[in-house]
Formats: sequence, C-alpha cells, structure tokens
Amino acid sequence: MSSPFTRTVRGMRDLLPDEAEAMRRLEYIARETARLYGYREVITPLVEHYELLAAKIGEENRRRMYVFKDLGGRRVALRPEFTASIARLVVTKMMYKPKPIRLFCTGSLYRYDEPQFGRYREFWQANYELIGSGRPEADLEILSISRDFMEKTGLEGYYFKVGHVGILRGLLAHEGIGEDEQNAIMQLLDKKEWNKALEIARRSGASGRCIKTLKELFEIREEKPNKATERIMESVDGYEEAIRAAGNLEAILKLAEDSSLELKLSVEAGFARGLEYYTGLIFEIYVPGMDIALGGGGRYDRLIELFGGEPTPATGVALGIDRIALAMSKQGLEFKAEEEGRVLVIPLTEEAVGVAFEVSSILRGAGVLTEVEVMGRRVTRALQDADRRGITHTILIGSRELKEGKITLRDMRTREQKTINLEEAVKYIRENID
Repeated sequence: MSSPFTRTVRGMRDLLPDEAEAMRRLEYIARETARLYGYREVITPLVEHYELLAAKIGEENRRRMYVFKDLGGRRVALRPEFTASIARLVVTKMMYKPKPIRLFCTGSLYRYDEPQFGRYREFWQANYELIGSGRPEADLEILSISRDFMEKTGLEGYYFKVGHVGILRGLLAHEGIGEDEQNAIMQLLDKKEWNKALEIARRSGASGRCIKTLKELFEIREEKPNKATERIMESVDGYEEAIRAAGNLEAILKLAEDSSLELKLSVEAGFARGLEYYTGLIFEIYVPGMDIALGGGGRYDRLIELFGGEPTPATGVALGIDRIALAMSKQGLEFKAEEEGRVLVIPLTEEAVGVAFEVSSILRGAGVLTEVEVMGRRVTRALQDADRRGITHTILIGSRELKEGKITLRDMRTREQKTINLEEAVKYIRENID
C-alpha cells in the first residue's frame, strides 16, 4: 500500500516527458509570437502580497487563493493570475517608459479550485499585456495576437466569445447600483446564473425597465457582429454610458472586420468574467467539445491607477497553456518532433569508459544528441535497448578501437557498421541524422 506522501497533493500533477515537451513547445510558440509582435518578456514573483492579488480579482477567486503568512508575519499568496503582478511592475518600475508598453510573461499559477476535467489547482498560462493605449486598435491587437497563437497550435473550430462589461456596468450604474452589487452580478453572469443576477439587480433597486433591458441583453448571442451591436444599441437606448460602451464594442468589431483577420466571433451581451478589474471589451476562447475556456482577457483601464500609478489604459489576454495542450490531445494533434540523430556510446571494456565520455563530449560539442551506456550491460543487451529507445547510431569502443585510435560506428537503422576515426564519425552522423 502506497504512502499518502508518495501521491501528489490534490489538484497538482506530475507531467511526464511527452506532456512536459508539449507544454514547453506551446510556451515556445507563445514566446515566439510575443517576439513577432514586439512584446518583451518579464518574470514576476510566484509569491506576492495578498492585498495586491486580492484587490480586483473577484470574491470567488479571493476565496480560492493560496494564502499564508511568511516567517516575517506578512500575509502573502501564491499568484492566481498574472495581471495584478504586471500592473504592480509597471507602476513601480516602468511607469514612465514610452507608451505603449508591450509585455509577455509565462509560468505557473495557483487556485484552490475543485479538480475536474481541464481544471487543476496548479496551471500554466502565457500572458500578453498592452499598456498605454485606450484605442480600439489596442483591443484588436490583443485579439490578433491570440488568434495567431491559436493558429500555430493547429486547433480546429476555435472561436472567440466576446462581450463588453462597460455595457452592463453602464446600465447598472445609471440605476444607482453600487460597485459591490455590480461585482456580485458579474460573478453570477460569469457562472451563467442569469436569474440570480437579475434577482440581485432587483434587490439593489433596479427599475422594471432596467430588468427588461438586462433580459434582452442576456438573450443576445450573435455570430454576426453588426447584428449584435445593432440589437445592443436598441436595448440600451436611453442609457448614456451603456450606449458609449456599445459604440466602443462596435468600433472594435468593425476594425476586426476591416482587418480581414477572419476572427470567428460569438457576441454575447450578457457575458461577464469573474475578475473585477475589467472595464471594456472582454473575451474567451473556446473549441467545440470542451466547455472550458482555453484563454481569455479584456480591457482593464483602472487597475494601474488603483495601484498608485497614473491613469493608464491597458488590455491583455491570458492563454491557458495546459488547457490548450489538453484540447490538442482531444483533437488528436501532437507536435511532430524534428528528426535528429541520437547516439549511444558503448564502452566495451573498463579501460574504454573514460574514452567513451571523451567521445560523447566531442559529439555534443558538435551538436549531436549523445548518451553513454552507464548500465554496464553486455553489448547485445545494450544494442537491443538502443533499438527500443530510437537510438539512430551507436559507437563501440573496445580494446581494438583503443589500440587503433578509432571507433566502430553502427547505423542502427541499416545495421551497417564500420571502424573509422572520430572526425569521420562526426561528419557521417551529422550528414545522416534525418
């Protein structure tokens, strides 16, 4: 019977070599996409002050943070998302950098969620943040960089669910509903609990007209952006702030159409996200057959000011690296590893062991993936194991090879072998690794 200490902590996982490789390949794609758009990578701490992370993350997420006191008695937490840390970084170290500031980060995050399909307590994201522009072009750039990343994964059928929290908040603010109640309503909308959201609006003093308008907005789910914004404008007629927000959404969607990015969109006027810092456009990315978002983001124009900076508009996206890897697995997609030679150096005598390590070092210096037989197996067993593990070439070094100053090179695919000097072997392997 296994000890409880030999199992992973609930909600955490071990990633085996193929899984880890898929994750790192996705991180590479995210990093390369960042480079092509001019986003520079930053690294923020895994542990931050609790107050920073809790400020605008939403009540639901606050309850799910890993919070503890360090040895100095400070209340700290494991980061549950990146944006608060990025905002702190900008306020303290980059506030007066030329705008816009384009930043990229990637790493692990932690939330005490109930483990289920696609949801763990430790997860990985890649974030892109564009800071300093409040224009629709900035929102479109975040949609564009998200699209480019998704295209490189090969996932089929992905689409963007799009909304605008400014429409909902403008409507509620017009009715005199305070920010706390607005946040509670947004949390319920994030969980698709529309009736409960309406009930809180009623209890908070929303008029009958407001409730009717909210119901109309909740029913708007359109794949044609023009039709969606037309219906939204009709619904919020008379609510000045909501109309202004709807106009902003219309401008972003019009830019997307004019750009020919071919974004597959589903506009949902009653869509909200759990994070409280969003002020404008919001979106999530989905694929058919998975009822969890692979990524999401939006505009947060007041967060940097909240942390003590100057009023600074900002927008960004978080892409779920492990969720995207899961979606690729479900669609039968996998990263094709580039074919490369793999060499196993087999010393046949004790005297040859030192030379085997010398030879392996020379090969690695030439860029050839090289292992040394360290199990002390007989040559037949060592060759059988090399076959099973996809080794393309073996190098045998015995008494005769030591005496002649040569090595025996065996091509494991053709079973041909020859005794040659090391320089010839390196040249042969590099020319025949595909």
